[in-house]
Amino acid sequence: MTTSYKLKFQEELKAMKRLERAAERAAAEAAEMQARAKKAATDARIAEKLSRLSGAAIAGPVAELEPVLVEEKPKKKIAAKKTLAKKATTKRTKK
Repeated sequence: MTTSYKLKFQEELKAMKRLERAAERAAAEAAEMQARAKKAATDARIAEKLSRLSGAAIAGPVAELEPVLVEEKPKKKIAAKKTLAKKATTKRTKK
């Protein structure tokens, strides 16, 4: 026969497993909902592109892109390389 502390531990373990499974189910459902939303957005974008190609009217509003201003960076002035004058060397002789 099993003792009471072992039975209590088994009940706690079962409760923890139930909670873990519920959390896993919730995470899986959230991931599935996110995947569905992503697919719906992709399908809408593709439908918009196809309608533009076919010349048909677009069913939904088209998001207007804001013009991006590109600032030209000032070019750096490149100075000519300066060469260092070699120092005059003297030959040393042994004494």
